[in-house]
Amino acid sequence: MAEDHASLDGAVEEGVVPGWQPTPWALPRTTAVDNLANALRRHGLTEGGVHAMARAAVRPDDMRRRLADPAELRVQGGTLLIAETRLWSATVLPHPANPREYGHRQYALSGLGMRRSTLVEPRSAPGDAAGLEMRAETPSRLAQRLEDAKGRLVRDNPLAQDIAVEGVLQPLTVVPLTVVHENGHPDCALLIAADGSSRISAVHELLDYQPSRIAYEWGADARKLRGEISRWARLVRKQGWPGLTEDERSKVRALSVPARVVVGFRPDTRTGQMFHTAVRNFIGLTHIRPPRPYGPAVENEAKADAVLDSLAEPGRSATAHITETEKRWFSGAISREEVKAAGLSHELDIRAEEIIRSLLGGGIRTARRVNEGIRSLTAKQRPKREERVDVAVELILRPVRTGLSDDAKFVRPRRAVLQRAYRLPEIEELRAEVRWEEPGAGGHALEKLRDAALAEADRGLGDNGRLGPAQTELAVKAAYHMAMAEPMALQREVFGGGEDEDDRGAATVLRAMLSRRRGILQAYEVVRAGRAGERLHEVDESGGPLLTAEGWPRALTDALVRHAYSGGPVPLEDSRVGSKAASVSWACVRESVDRLRRDVDGMAGVPVEEGGASFVAQEGWAPSQVKEVRDALDRVSRRIAGWADRAEERAEAVAAES
Repeated sequence: MAEDHASLDGAVEEGVVPGWQPTPWALPRTTAVDNLANALRRHGLTEGGVHAMARAAVRPDDMRRRLADPAELRVQGGTLLIAETRLWSATVLPHPANPREYGHRQYALSGLGMRRSTLVEPRSAPGDAAGLEMRAETPSRLAQRLEDAKGRLVRDNPLAQDIAVEGVLQPLTVVPLTVVHENGHPDCALLIAADGSSRISAVHELLDYQPSRIAYEWGADARKLRGEISRWARLVRKQGWPGLTEDERSKVRALSVPARVVVGFRPDTRTGQMFHTAVRNFIGLTHIRPPRPYGPAVENEAKADAVLDSLAEPGRSATAHITETEKRWFSGAISREEVKAAGLSHELDIRAEEIIRSLLGGGIRTARRVNEGIRSLTAKQRPKREERVDVAVELILRPVRTGLSDDAKFVRPRRAVLQRAYRLPEIEELRAEVRWEEPGAGGHALEKLRDAALAEADRGLGDNGRLGPAQTELAVKAAYHMAMAEPMALQREVFGGGEDEDDRGAATVLRAMLSRRRGILQAYEVVRAGRAGERLHEVDESGGPLLTAEGWPRALTDALVRHAYSGGPVPLEDSRVGSKAASVSWACVRESVDRLRRDVDGMAGVPVEEGGASFVAQEGWAPSQVKEVRDALDRVSRRIAGWADRAEERAEAVAAES
């Protein structure tokens, strides 16, 4: 299990993601390419656009049939006529004047001594053809511009890992572009992605394609283009799909892309807008004024249903992870009467713990099944553990949110707390066959869970940096009720507070709490009271209620929980020296390491600009400051490594004496 846990967010996905197996594409016959070119000419395209489209089609005959009745795409200023088909990736380029780069462009008018811009915005091609035209000083200027565009797009919007598994899913909108060189070099006919420059740039990154080579070498010599495609076709025929390496499979998946090829334009007679304006309007509608995003909560809801489908489906070599009844229970699409008839629990904290166990526990195997569901909607190659947690929390909240859709003040903070609490790493080790409260259990099951957690605490679990399975199960259930209580007995960490503020995350507070006998008794009382619909109150070392000066039970709050379970040494005689004191101090060390990891992640998440790439990933950080920190970490690492060596020596000595 330790090996499973160690690799959940890293190599766990290596070599186990089946991914998409495309139909082997055959190199089309030249007669089919010529027939498509003749059909394209009847649509009034430029001769360069005709040749570029014809040689780009994976299935020329299919595209020719679609030309007979092209689809219509309404945009402001007119209607684009499109044919949906597949194109070879070696024939499509990112938009040389991609609007995504407006914020990074340099202009000669700044007076900084720069040369005048070598590229201007594309204009409509002469006549009524559905094509663009752009002027460039020289081929090298355009080539450099294409390389720069690819580099920035790959860096700012990295999609290569996802495309490597599933290929490009959504079609690119492809438009013909003629480049006119001012130095007299022959015109160059290209196909550019008016929408989808990030996707085609990621594809080129996977295939190690240089945009300049696509534009000026393969674009000018059909034999070289066909040679590039045929070498992959031969490899697949020779090796077969199982015989390919994963790197070769990712390249074959990216060899072609789905596309909506613009083959005509019907302007709105009232506006008289030209083709380039209609294309620009389309780009703006897609990126500048896109439909309002669903938002994280709705996205997690959709992922949750996909994950449940994945867990309820039998695998190729394994049974379903959950039953159809459990799927309906987790999704909330089951009545309380049906829950009782199925022998399931009506307690929402038990349902929450079963969801957590089914979606987050069980190590690598569970993570793979959950990731399959997430990938089915997002094509994300390696969903992070945090994403799996967010999906689980959204399922847990479904019964709570019913009737509270407009009460964001109630739902939002509870969602945030549970998302943080259920990032407790020990949850990954929960197994289906080891539980103290079954979904239909009754009687004294909760008391048995409490006693098992107390026994684990007596053995030092928790203080050594890891909770035991009983402590973890009780933590999951208590966290649910502490988050749902009013006032909330577990809240988010404090950001930007003073030095005296407790800025520990919810998972860290839970571990500190469940590492103490008093904390376990507190968690038991939280679950008992929560199920009974009573207010949560604080307990003493024996589990009895702590009373106020007026004699009333003291209400449990986040502040009281954080004060009682601060994570520091407890005021007991046997914790001042020896193993117990060392265990408590080690828990503090682990907490500091966790805090450091969170701080590093937080710094890596600081963007260059709103919605942009990571600042440090793009700009880096001062080497002298990095060296200072690394040297300090190295000294600490060497010191604690010495402790491990000493422990091994002691163990070997004891074994030898035995």
